[in-house]
Amino acid sequence: MGLFASLFSSKAPEQPSVKKEVAVLIGIGNFELEIAGAERYQTALESICGPRVSQAVNRFETVWLISEDKNAVRVEMRGKQVGYLSPEAARLYHEQLKARGMPKANGQCQAVIRGGWLSSDGRKGLYQVWLDLPRS
Repeated sequence: MGLFASLFSSKAPEQPSVKKEVAVLIGIGNFELEIAGAERYQTALESICGPRVSQAVNRFETVWLISEDKNAVRVEMRGKQVGYLSPEAARLYHEQLKARGMPKANGQCQAVIRGGWLSSDGRKGLYQVWLDLPRS
């Protein structure tokens, strides 16, 4: 792909912004862990989901979990930051990586984006992101 085409391509990169070993984490499909801070990343989530509509979305995506330190794990989707794991979830995530013998790996798991509706009077519902991570 040429420079011009890559600048204007709508396909976002699937790789995280930091490259490391990858630990694929597979839950049981419950999507019980809500990420923290998604309200600050509504623009990124809207760019992933497209224009808001009257019905809330229920969109499945793959996310990357990138450790910044022992208490901070950044969540990226399609190359965009969309939030963080809570400190407690970050601790459990790091324990799972250590148990797999991959303490410095980036994690990859499934997520669902919910919400993001637009009412007829212009009010907007927040997007929320829920992760499908295995239980310890």
